Amino acid sequence: MPEEWYEGAYFNRKFRFRFGDCDILKRGSLYAVMKLLSELSGEDYERRGLGYDSLAQHGQALLLSRMRLRFSRLPSHMEKVVAVTWERCVKGPFFYRDYEIKTESGELIASGSSNWFLVDITSRNVLRPNELPKGLRQLEERKSDCPDCEKLKKIESLPIIGSRPVFYSDLDANGHINNAVYARIATDFLPPEYRNREVRDYLINFCKETKLGETLDVRGGKTGDGYIIHGFVNGGQHFASEFTFR
Repeated sequence: MPEEWYEGAYFNRKFRFRFGDCDILKRGSLYAVMKLLSELSGEDYERRGLGYDSLAQHGQALLLSRMRLRFSRLPSHMEKVVAVTWERCVKGPFFYRDYEIKTESGELIASGSSNWFLVDITSRNVLRPNELPKGLRQLEERKSDCPDCEKLKKIESLPIIGSRPVFYSDLDANGHINNAVYARIATDFLPPEYRNREVRDYLINFCKETKLGETLDVRGGKTGDGYIIHGFVNGGQHFASEFTFR
């Protein structure tokens, strides 16, 4: 079996969680999971003629707006999995894309849901989905086990728990912090009593691009079975995230 393949609209990739993909407890890190699924999405778009370079020729880019992950458990060190993605539907300005991560024996260990939108790369204005250039569109209406993404409310009362400058290595080819890096930032700012707990759900909203030279004011607080972490630059919200733990 190849390392990457299609089954209808489903794009699959084999992946092994190696030492550098794991946390101190030898569990797959949230950053590694986000990076895997982000790369999987990009490769699917690329193969369908809607990749980064193809869209750039039209002055456009597809950006991730929201993502939600639900774990039955985290992957373990050296575990081999099959990650799957498919574009589910288009609603309003958003392209809905879902995910699953299964073991080779078929056990579902994680599912995901995400919202993407099309922008003009010069003005950064959001474009209508019907302005997307022609490519091979393969919609599969089946919903993953993960609930749809929600818009997280801005909470002004959250206390500042630290600051985080933007480093050069945080940036991707769009010139802003890569979406997976926000998972690393959010994890780094969890209080010690949460760091070794098992994540059940992770939800993140990308509110505004964060670029080199900027510093995030990180705000956080407890909420029920979880913890909220938001990031601001000069009072403007750049991301909002929420963890729920078992």
